[in-house]
Amino acid sequence: MTNQCVSLMSKVMLSIGIFSGASGVLADSADDSISRGKQVYSQQCAACHQQKGQGIPGSFPPQKEHTADLFNANGGIGGRDYLAHVLQYGLTGSIEVEGTSYNGNMPAWGGSLSNQQIADVLNYVLTAFGNRERLSRAFQPYTADEIDSVSGKDLSGKQVYQLRQAVVGNQGRSSGPTASQEAPAVSATATVSLDQAMPQPVYAAVQKSGVVERLPSKSTWPGVKGAHYDALSPDGRRLIVSGFKTGNVYIMDTDNGDIQASIAIGEVAQGVKVSPDGRYGLAVAPTQGIVAVIDMKSLSLVKKIPVGKTPHNLIFSKDGSLAYVTLQGEGALAVVNMTKLSKQRTIPTPGLDSPHNIDISEDGRRLWIRDFIGHVGVLDLDSEKVLKVFKVGAGHGGIDVIPNSRYVATGAISASRVTVIDADSLTVVANLEVGTGPHGVRASADGRYLYTSVTADNLIAIIDLKSLQVVHQVPVDGKFPFWVAVPGNP
Repeated sequence: MTNQCVSLMSKVMLSIGIFSGASGVLADSADDSISRGKQVYSQQCAACHQQKGQGIPGSFPPQKEHTADLFNANGGIGGRDYLAHVLQYGLTGSIEVEGTSYNGNMPAWGGSLSNQQIADVLNYVLTAFGNRERLSRAFQPYTADEIDSVSGKDLSGKQVYQLRQAVVGNQGRSSGPTASQEAPAVSATATVSLDQAMPQPVYAAVQKSGVVERLPSKSTWPGVKGAHYDALSPDGRRLIVSGFKTGNVYIMDTDNGDIQASIAIGEVAQGVKVSPDGRYGLAVAPTQGIVAVIDMKSLSLVKKIPVGKTPHNLIFSKDGSLAYVTLQGEGALAVVNMTKLSKQRTIPTPGLDSPHNIDISEDGRRLWIRDFIGHVGVLDLDSEKVLKVFKVGAGHGGIDVIPNSRYVATGAISASRVTVIDADSLTVVANLEVGTGPHGVRASADGRYLYTSVTADNLIAIIDLKSLQVVHQVPVDGKFPFWVAVPGNP
């Protein structure tokens, strides 16, 4: 936003009384707060709620008009305090906005964003997207001190959902099942021991707590703010982790969790992978539209490859000569030549407008793509055509081609189930209830067990892929486990 635009916005707000202090004078920092908040929104919120605040129907609710209506609500703790709580602690539960139901799982941002950043983004959202015209009273901007005053309560997203019911009453409640009914507690029948079900370490990136946890030993390794995606080197000795809130990529020693390097790649860091020969680590920076190339020997950034609009995650070809990068903002994949370290071409993904996560078949001939809004597609690499698109759980999620198996599995962060697809017959064979907000999915190297990070319930659900039953639930020592890395299954 230019200085001229900010100045004009300030004058407009003053004239209509949007920002007022005790004396009715525009707060000196209001325009700066809006400008900063716009940047925070673009980097951290727009992927789900969209750049113009319109949301994605059925997956992510709109900020346009809806947030102002929440602010105006007078029930319970009041709309103003409620919005501060949502940003601090997240929200898990079924809501309804303009007749559309959302069974979402918004992560907590307290501790990941500063109090000032939370105040700024609230000030931006409440004065953007037509919201300011809907405010029922003169709006005093949020401050860092106000956000700090609601922190330190150790609330869960489900508890914030209960606050919401008191604030809005029946108006904002989904006409469908409640949060607890939508995602019932899953009873795991421990027919095998945990040692059997987890014969090798599983590394969970626990986003809210900023740690990586190694299971089943429960070794917890701190220092990775916003731990988001993680991936192992082929020899299993190093773990590469993206810091969603820092834009850094961290290289960790899997023996002891020591951070060997922290490498800045952009404003936000998303998907990470290590090449099959272990030479390069790749990390995606969506805001910059690049893939960062990291030399895994020197632990240094060697190149940033422009790939397209809003890249998100990637997978290597079986021989490592190519990398396929999802372009969430283009409805396509970028193909990167790993010899030249340059983008080679783009492959459209019709039927998948927002390709998000990706895996490759064991024979290297098909790509399995999970989008942002509840679909999975399979693309034939010989013809570069999408063969079929499946409707799966709402929102986004991980995807895994199960080793030594005919199955493909995907999570659904805005639902409660893992979907299993038969890759031979191209049919859905199971929808398995695992808890609220399953996202990351990775199978053991032998293809027997699937490990699913259940974000809202703070656990790893283990599915026996032979019986297609949940056989264990392993709590993590933190909040919002987002992704899992498993030896032998990159």
